[in-house]
Amino acid sequence: MPEPTRPRHRDRPPRRTVPAAPQEAGPDRQTLRSALEEARGPDPSALSPPAPPLPEGGPGPAGEPASAWDRLRPYEPDPRRLERNLIVTAHRKDPAHAAFDVLRTKTVAALRERGWRRVGITSPTAGCGKSFTALNLAVTLSRYESHRTVLLDLDLRLPVLARRLGVSDPGAIGDMLRGLVAPEAHLLRVAPNPLQIGPSLALGLNGRPEGFAAELFHDRRTAEALARLERALAPDILLCDLPPVLAQDDVIALRPLLDCVILVAAGGMTTPRDLKETAHRLGDDLPILGVVLNRAEGEGVRDYKY
Repeated sequence: MPEPTRPRHRDRPPRRTVPAAPQEAGPDRQTLRSALEEARGPDPSALSPPAPPLPEGGPGPAGEPASAWDRLRPYEPDPRRLERNLIVTAHRKDPAHAAFDVLRTKTVAALRERGWRRVGITSPTAGCGKSFTALNLAVTLSRYESHRTVLLDLDLRLPVLARRLGVSDPGAIGDMLRGLVAPEAHLLRVAPNPLQIGPSLALGLNGRPEGFAAELFHDRRTAEALARLERALAPDILLCDLPPVLAQDDVIALRPLLDCVILVAAGGMTTPRDLKETAHRLGDDLPILGVVLNRAEGEGVRDYKY
């Protein structure tokens, strides 16, 4: 008999990465995967002209970006908190970390091929595991020493990354987007740690929810702030944890500032209708770089799909 459904606090990640069975019956796996393929659409390379490739080595011009990166305030990971919050790529004890390593490799290859940098991570609805995916992907990317990754919490209405990472006073990312605070003053850089999470990861976290997120994303100051961040720190990859697409119009507002998105769907919860409506809202001009099928019913972690 399945356990009764229990309410989940929005800041608490799922207790199990891949439940043996969902609480409610959902569409069968083949139906969901067919909808995923339809949502993915054509090869993203056909949607945009080729751009210059990402640099092979460190970021941009020597000197200024490197020194700006080194001056970022340090963040010291708490191993117990990361394990409790299912950052499986930190400890690498859970077999699920291998799936995120594969996602990392495919993401870097796809971005390099197309010359893209800005990647949104979103889902149709809440509870699919988009923030879980964003954090784990960022951590495994940090072990590429020659690639700098910045992870931004742009789910402005319901920010959760700071709590999951144990940062008590992350500041307000909205102030950075408005140009009131420089990116170098807001972001944190991962400090040396026993988990070997690399120093090539910087974090833009948020401790103040924004009730008018879409309006802020539409504001030209947001575009200027992201460009300023890229000039100052020269990241190779800019990961953005976004709100769910179907919740508000926030992702639609931010869409022109992104190169692509990774879409996270939840087995047993996401429906084909959700995926079709999500693809419709994202539009043809924002490619879906990849699709992650999270918590697939009756499958092991090696069956996470990208």
